[in-house]
Amino acid sequence: MFRDLRYPIVYVLEILIVIPLLGSFVAITSFLAAQPVASLDLRGKHLPSGWEAAIPNHGNYLRGYTIGNHPIRFVVALVVLVVSVAMLYRVHRAQMTQRAAALGPQKWRHNIAHTCVFAVWALYGYILVMHLLIGIRPA
Repeated sequence: MFRDLRYPIVYVLEILIVIPLLGSFVAITSFLAAQPVASLDLRGKHLPSGWEAAIPNHGNYLRGYTIGNHPIRFVVALVVLVVSVAMLYRVHRAQMTQRAAALGPQKWRHNIAHTCVFAVWALYGYILVMHLLIGIRPA
């Protein structure tokens, strides 16, 4: 399916597929690691009133959701994760096929594109960890 894509498109597609992959991964982990707010030991402090569950994270808390209250959202996150992984696998195979068929200077283009994709993965990881997974302290 992705073998027919031209050189730069296959690398751009990988960059785009990573977004739902990471989003669904975070959603699934927020379902699996969440604990109901009432069961947390907050030592007299409170989390925002709209939170049904939270995920302890090094003294801070991330907003979480319980599977029992949102089963359809959990299933959708699982489906998005599986589809993203399958598409990423196919894109990676197309990239490897194109790199193997490349000659001379074309191999350099693929190496540079591969390095750029790795840099974008690192940027996504940095944004995910430093801006989305910091959490809040109970007040």
